[in-house]
Amino acid sequence: MTVYWVVWDAGAHWVVDRLEREGALPAVTRIRERGVFGAARPARPNCQTPPSLATLFTGTWPAEHQVTGFTVPGAGQGVASQVSGFAPGFPATPPVWEAMSENDLTSALVHVPWVFGADGRVGPHVDGAVEAYSGRRTRHALHMLEPGAGLQHWDIGAYRVDAAVERSPDGSERVRVDAGEHLLLSPDGGWQPFGLDRYHGTWMRCVRVAERLMLVHTGVWRARTAGRNPKMLHRLAQCPPFAGEGVGPLYRRAAFGPRLAEGGDGSAEEVFLSSVECVARSFGAATDAVLETHDADLVVVYLPMTDDVGHEFLGWCDERSAAYRPDMSARVWSYIRRCYTWSDAILGRVLDRAGAEDTVVLGADHGMVGSTHLVYLNDQLVRAGLAARDADGALDPAGSQVFYHPANNGSLWVAEGAADDPVRVRQVMSRARAVLSSITDPETGRPVVAGFLDRDGEPLAGAQADAGVAYVALADDYQPSAQLLGEGPTVRRVAKTGAHVVNTGDSRLHAVHAAVGPGIGSGTAAGSVDNTLPAALVLGQLGLGPGPAALYRNGPLEPTDEKMMDMPSGFPHGLSPDKLTARRHAQVTAFLGSRDLDPVWLSELMRERVGAGLLLLTSSPVHGLANPTSDLDFIRIQEAAIDGPRISTKIFENGHHLEVVSFSEAELASNLDELDRLADLPAERTVAGFRAWDKQREPRRKQTERIVNGITMDGSAPYLGWLPSLSRVWSRAALHTAIEQVVHTTLAETAGETRGRVGYAYNVLLHLMDGLLSHHGDVYTTRKWYVLRWTRLMTEGGWHDESLRTVAVGLERLRKDVHTLLGPALAGEPVAAPYAELALEAVRATGTARAVTVEVEITGRVRAFLPGAAAVLGADSGVVLPGVGTESDLPFTRGPVGLDELSALDAPAAASLLRALRAGVARLRIGYQGRDAGR
Repeated sequence: MTVYWVVWDAGAHWVVDRLEREGALPAVTRIRERGVFGAARPARPNCQTPPSLATLFTGTWPAEHQVTGFTVPGAGQGVASQVSGFAPGFPATPPVWEAMSENDLTSALVHVPWVFGADGRVGPHVDGAVEAYSGRRTRHALHMLEPGAGLQHWDIGAYRVDAAVERSPDGSERVRVDAGEHLLLSPDGGWQPFGLDRYHGTWMRCVRVAERLMLVHTGVWRARTAGRNPKMLHRLAQCPPFAGEGVGPLYRRAAFGPRLAEGGDGSAEEVFLSSVECVARSFGAATDAVLETHDADLVVVYLPMTDDVGHEFLGWCDERSAAYRPDMSARVWSYIRRCYTWSDAILGRVLDRAGAEDTVVLGADHGMVGSTHLVYLNDQLVRAGLAARDADGALDPAGSQVFYHPANNGSLWVAEGAADDPVRVRQVMSRARAVLSSITDPETGRPVVAGFLDRDGEPLAGAQADAGVAYVALADDYQPSAQLLGEGPTVRRVAKTGAHVVNTGDSRLHAVHAAVGPGIGSGTAAGSVDNTLPAALVLGQLGLGPGPAALYRNGPLEPTDEKMMDMPSGFPHGLSPDKLTARRHAQVTAFLGSRDLDPVWLSELMRERVGAGLLLLTSSPVHGLANPTSDLDFIRIQEAAIDGPRISTKIFENGHHLEVVSFSEAELASNLDELDRLADLPAERTVAGFRAWDKQREPRRKQTERIVNGITMDGSAPYLGWLPSLSRVWSRAALHTAIEQVVHTTLAETAGETRGRVGYAYNVLLHLMDGLLSHHGDVYTTRKWYVLRWTRLMTEGGWHDESLRTVAVGLERLRKDVHTLLGPALAGEPVAAPYAELALEAVRATGTARAVTVEVEITGRVRAFLPGAAAVLGADSGVVLPGVGTESDLPFTRGPVGLDELSALDAPAAASLLRALRAGVARLRIGYQGRDAGR
């Protein structure tokens, strides 16, 4: 049996699904009806072609195969170096065909990377292979023909071509082209293969634009073939010239006339699309040669046409993109449909070749999203003093603190000079994140940076904030550029309408995945799978791994429209950052609508009253808790420094009360850096830093929380990337307070207080609510909303795991019964223990620690007062403590004890300790044990 694996570059699931349902892809329909059809999540954090193909072909993620971009940053000499992701030596883990060879299984491969070694040879188990992308001699070009100039010369790379315009008696024109061969081309004709010598050729066409004739050629490559099947190699040698891409750059610069989007009549699109058809003819011929002659266990066919057409056209048809053009989308869909049918026709020939015992797998490396703008990240870093230029105006990585890597794979790097100092790394990366987060689109004022990812593609938080590399995730429609312009805006429009650089988790980036063969149930819906699954499926069908029943689990894995990232604690209700932002924007929109407030008017009013800056609406409207009398609280982030204490500006306009307080970009960057630092500390130190925050920092704790959760007037959340760190810090602080209240509850109960213990018990519940809410990403410092937010969480669910849900159920049980503690029936009954147990369960369930200890520290001076009693004097208070003669007489001052030991005190000792704590002459020291003290 043979496994046939067809790969459509940028074969987006959302596109294939639509076209197949329209009946445009009969070969895909054959698979869908008889086998499995679904979507596959591509490589992360970068999903350019090399890392995405490496993930597809090795069945591993970039952390293992080490292909992290079209060029791999830092793979040469120094962090600023870059090496092609297709270079020999990559990927670091073997592709499927190499793993197969260990079992004497053979393969045949059509223009697949990483098959030929550095010496140009293939392995002994390769039946046959053809590859040309590594042998490019020159790219596509055009030549304008001068009327009446006679014989004209045109250099195509190293080849001299002669061209002459001939006029026939009927007045029509044609062009005679001579080199290794000769052609006669007419403006009404199509593309023709044209040999330049024995090994090289191109495709050429004559085009008339504005009454002038031009010649256009595709790129020139040298194809190489190798393998043990001479019949296949002979057939491959008879194929027409290799065409690896269409003439998209010429099309984008209007070489064939204006594009449809600029008022063209479609003729430019026809020229471009016809050049992609040359690619289809070239790859189709190579595929046919392999299908007719192979004797391999695995046949892999790579087809690039769908990527070519996606980059040029797809944004105009992407209804979720600002590039979408409803006035022309139907016509553009017809172009996309035509290209996909060329790929489908080749897939159909593969299906025809496959027998009943064979397997056919259709896959893609990634999908595609609409794009409207490029963001020149290094320009922003240079202007902030973080990156530097050299004498020629180019990026100078050696003179920079942090820079966006020239590889343009989405990665932000700390320069080598600072990379060995963790404190310096954290400082410069935090500042860079804040600086980049402040970039706005000059046309809309909307922030363009959605967040930051670590090397695994997860939202950056905690320990990862110390890393010297982070990935910039831009908002929809924005793509990064490593080019350094120097002058002008940082955000600029781009002609290319489709893109795929950083994997933000958007389902439009999902690749198609389909398969038919033995063991694959008819009509199976795969849902959304990792793009590591196809490699496992191929090996399984060849007897080298688990079968499809185990891989697909006989049913859907998850909905195809969900984000690919498994969100860590820090994002509420299981929502992705994009969906959380959309939900909060909807809440803000509803609130403003209920007050008849226009976001644009609000923005203009604020700019008029307090000046330009990034404006965030905060507080209850963001969390969906506002009522008709709620104030509108704003925070403004400005570039210039601000000195002195912050005073809110109060604005009364049309019966509305608005308040705004301003902070600078620099101090915000420092705060966000501190937030990441605290999130990564042991729990006790996290809490100590949290409690000291307001004495040392601006913005203060409350305002920092508001900034991270804040929503701009156009619905973006520029600082939401810090929510995981915010959640961890706030959750630990709340749990810490809850434990302190547990101590007070136990002491009050032991001392015989029947009402005091109930007040403390209420506090335990409230702060545990806050701790669990914050752990799940619902962070809001206003205490009056704790219970309402808690009720909402209990209703909606979204628990990260079963242990957290169990704690929540236990909390609800105590909350419903806490009022009964004031009744006479329970007046003398011990009830503190369940509160202590619940707090400890919450500490464990959130991963903070396995155990908690308590110690008492005397902060005042113990002085003899009366027989059997001492006075403890603090800086601002004092208290008389019966039964205390010296400092050591106060319980738990000689070392930490567990929570369960608190109830062992006698009543007088518990009462004395409680008085000391209330008077402020003693304080609790809470310790955490296990799980690296909460890290």
